[in-house]
Amino acid sequence: MKWEEQLSRWLGTQIEVHIEDQAGLDPVAPPKKMTLEKIRISEDQDYMQMYMNEHQFLAIPLRGQELTSLVNSEHGTVLRSSDIAAQLVYKVHFGS
Repeated sequence: MKWEEQLSRWLGTQIEVHIEDQAGLDPVAPPKKMTLEKIRISEDQDYMQMYMNEHQFLAIPLRGQELTSLVNSEHGTVLRSSDIAAQLVYKVHFGS
């Protein structure tokens, strides 16, 4: 999937990021709202970097269709990505 093309329509808008610890070792982090300034795919194509300003970004793992998906519904669009090794699930809500 061409992630930058798919998500470029939300550049400059507020997104909401949830990171869930599937191991249950860390407390549940509250959702983080940020403005999506830029999207970049890492050189190794393993991560999508979602910039909240010129220097800070969140790296979402790209693990193939079985672990990374983009779903559109009447409630908005959600990017979901599972990192099995780290036991984390990333959910990014667009258009909220």
